Amino acid sequence: MIHKLNFVSFAAALGFFFLPWLDFQCSEKSVITQSGFQTVTGGGLLGEDTKSMAENKKNDEDQDGFGVALFVAVGLGCVALGLLLAFIGLLGGGPPSPALPALAAVALILIGLQMKLGFPMEQKIAESFQKPRDEEGNTHADVGKLFAQMNIRIVYRPWIYAELGSLFLPVGIAFFSIKLN
Repeated sequence: MIHKLNFVSFAAALGFFFLPWLDFQCSEKSVITQSGFQTVTGGGLLGEDTKSMAENKKNDEDQDGFGVALFVAVGLGCVALGLLLAFIGLLGGGPPSPALPALAAVALILIGLQMKLGFPMEQKIAESFQKPRDEEGNTHADVGKLFAQMNIRIVYRPWIYAELGSLFLPVGIAFFSIKLN
């Protein structure tokens, strides 16, 4: 039974990486949406209004992506390894691997740490709205950019919480199985 729960938990955790985790909104409109996998690769889905602006900007200059979330990348590796070990344990029988709760805990901690520190796209947005300086070093406020900065929100979608929950399951199973013995 524990083998099946571990396998399902890690399979769900891997699946949740491909669902939307972050929604960057400006004035309640979705500007960019990123899945867990896109935070690792530096990609994202642009909103309808943003697509036309990005096409115009792409003609002017090259875009360098949205940044890479390294903690999430290592967490993805832990989930993939955990899924492999859970699959081997499901086929082989025997006691569950003690590495599964450790891998889940590491992935859980790394994703939580990335949430606390902020995702790279959040940092790129903050950098893009810093006040520009002229040649003498004086700052001058661009009112449009400051107004846009005040209306930007980063919304965590439910799938990031589902990811954390699916990673918590193997840790909880290990805790309660130790507690019962």
